[in-house]
Formats: sequence, structure tokens, C-alpha cells
Amino acid sequence: MNYEEMINKLFSFHPEAKIRLGLDRIEELLERLGNPQKSFKYIHVTGTNGKGTVTRTVGKLLTSHGFKVGTYFSPHLETFRERIRIDDVFIPEDRAVDVYERVIKEADKMPTDPGMKPTFFEIVTAMAFLYFKDQRVDVVVSEVGMGGRFDATNVVDDPLCSVITIIDYDHMNVLGNTLSQIAFEKSGIIKARSPVITGEYKAEPLRVITNRAKELNSEVRRIGKDFRYIVKRIEFARNAFEFVGKRLRISLETRMNGLAAMNNIAISLEVIEYLDEIGFIKLDRDKIYKTIFTIPWEGRFEWFPSDSTIILDVAHNAPAMEMLRKNLKLYFPSRQMNAVVGILNDKDYKRMIEIIAPIFRRIYLTSPRNERAKAPFEIYDWAVRRYDNIGFIKEIEEATDLCTNISKKENAISVITGSFYTVGFARNFLRGVKSET
Repeated sequence: MNYEEMINKLFSFHPEAKIRLGLDRIEELLERLGNPQKSFKYIHVTGTNGKGTVTRTVGKLLTSHGFKVGTYFSPHLETFRERIRIDDVFIPEDRAVDVYERVIKEADKMPTDPGMKPTFFEIVTAMAFLYFKDQRVDVVVSEVGMGGRFDATNVVDDPLCSVITIIDYDHMNVLGNTLSQIAFEKSGIIKARSPVITGEYKAEPLRVITNRAKELNSEVRRIGKDFRYIVKRIEFARNAFEFVGKRLRISLETRMNGLAAMNNIAISLEVIEYLDEIGFIKLDRDKIYKTIFTIPWEGRFEWFPSDSTIILDVAHNAPAMEMLRKNLKLYFPSRQMNAVVGILNDKDYKRMIEIIAPIFRRIYLTSPRNERAKAPFEIYDWAVRRYDNIGFIKEIEEATDLCTNISKKENAISVITGSFYTVGFARNFLRGVKSET
């Protein structure tokens, strides 16, 4: 089997059961594979937004301190291989095929009872853990796929620590319709006597987090109480801030843009401070400064290199769209803007469009190439009745080409957003690279 064949098989895996939360299947699959998740230390990250940024930042900081670090992300932006990394290097194609074949061999032996065949995400999670075991990593930093309590990544009983970035409304059809219900699901990653570090500040979800931690005799470290950041300068790709922790105080610069980026870096730094306190690492201020300054994060309010201004942002829910709107006003207060927007079907597209429609001169609705893509005409039919700046172009590449060409002529900014899949396909198109799926 070659890599392309593996991708085709993997993305057609059990289409009748795309999302089935629960740990029975993944626990049995990992048992059959020799429980690879027991071979490394573990840091587990959940939250409505920001968990990918925290996962990558913590991973890069640990790598800079001499550890061999596995990181696991979901979803990917441009290539499946970016989901599974060691020291931020994507899994090679041949290794991806190898672990896939070993995992699927065991998955095929599992009971054929309804609900017991592993899902796509469970297969990929097992692939990641097996690869990390094979490569003898020291520590794995893994973001949750959805929620936390019943997510396939929630199979380690003794993580070094858990992280909950923020709690907000997303995946309500699965996680619940209130912040308390969503916080309950995400607090399921907290383990006994293992601290939880959180960027949450709202009273309702914070109460759920602290109550769950208290039940498990686990410390809670809260932004604004136990650690914080102070913004010093807002300048594109050269933002400055100060991190203040329990013992660490350090002035930093980052190429990542937006207030959410600094918030997520602060959460990551508190993880590192905690690991230093327990003797897991010996914190080095110079390594922290250099790492934070050099970390890029593709698709997160990214200024794509071009002869015009193109912003790529994977804002994929209403809270992320609100942050995108704030960042655009913060960094480009007087510029005209046009947008390409593609939204998946489990998102609150009405609220997402309501947030951003007023700030764009034109919006080209498009359809992400994903089975969860919202029926584009349903969105267009709703939006065009309410806004006079809405158009529709089905193909992402065509929408991106039109938007960027018009924006260049008008000296306007092009913004591509709405989902990982929209931004990923557009980014590959802009780079002249063929997308995998």
C-alpha cells in the first residue's frame, strides 16, 4: 500500500459512523496494539478554541528544552501528515502507511457488533500513539478531537497535567446547549491529583472546572489569578507582551497575531512553569524567548506571503469569528476587506455570518470539500436575503482567485475563513500545491 492509497482508505473508513463518542472501542484497539499510550508522559489539551495553538507551543517549548516530543492535532490544514508530529516534523509517508496497516489489522479483528468498529478518529489516534511509541518519544502533547470526557485521546490516567483553554458554544448537538454542559464534557480530561491549567474566566464554566478538579484533588491554575499576560505592543508579526506566572516573569515577542494568540501562549507558558516546579524540566529563559519569537502557526490569523494582503484564519465557530472580527479591526482599522467563507454543517452559520458580514465589502460563500460542509445554497439563500454583499462560488480555488484579484485591484485585504478545510484548500491553491483530499 502506498501513501495515496492509505489516505483514500482512511478517509472512507466507516462512513456510516463519522462521530461516535465513547472509550470502549479505542481502549480495546489500544489493548490489541500493546497499549502504546503507556510508553510516554502525556499532556492533554482541550477547549473550544486555541487548543491547537497551545499543543504546538507547549510541544515546541519542550523540544527546545531537549525533549523528544510527539504532538497530535485534529483536524489538519493541508496534509494528513501534519496531525502526527515529532519535534514538529510531520510523520513521513512510509511511517504513516506502516502504522496504519498495523492498526487496521487489529481493528479488523474487533467485534462486528453495531457500534464496536473503530471510527476514523480512533484509527488515527491509535496510529499516532503507536508511532510515538515506536519512536520512543519522551512526552506527547495531544489536543482533544471533540469535547474531552469520551474523546478517543482521553485514555491516559496519569497525565503530567491537563489544559482547558476556554469554554464557549460549539458542537452543541453533541456537547450540550449550555456552557455548564460543555464545560462538564471538557472537564472529563481532568485526572486525579493532576493539575488543570485553564484560560477560562467566565463564572459558569469555571465553576464546573473547579468543582471537578476538587472532586479529584487536582489543583486548578487560572489565568488572571495564578498567571497572566500584559500586552506591550500590537504590531503585525511583532507583538510584544509580558508573561507573569507564579515565579516566572518574562518579556516576550511573538510572530503569532491577535489577542487570542497571546492568551494561548500564556497558557502554554504556565504549563512549562508547572513542569519546572515539579522538576520535569529545567526552565531556560533564553530558550523560551527564542521559541516564542520564532513559532509560526499557519492559518491562525496568518498573513500569507503575496503581492497583496491575504489573511488566512481557520475561525470555524461563532466565538472564533468574533475574535477574527476584533483582530481585523485591531490590525487593519482603515482598510477595505473582501472575504471567502466556507462553513461546515454542524456550525451556527447564521451567527457566524452575522458577526462578520458588516465588516466586509464582499463575501464569497463557498463549499468546503468535506462531507460535513454545510449545503452552500442553504447558507446563501439565508444570507442573500439579509445582506447585499453576499455572493456564491462553489469551488474554493475559484472563489479565492476572484477574491484576491479583486482585492488587489482595490488595494483591499482578502480574508479566507470559515473552517480548516476552506483555509487548507485555499492555502494549497495559493501555494500552487495539490490538496490531498
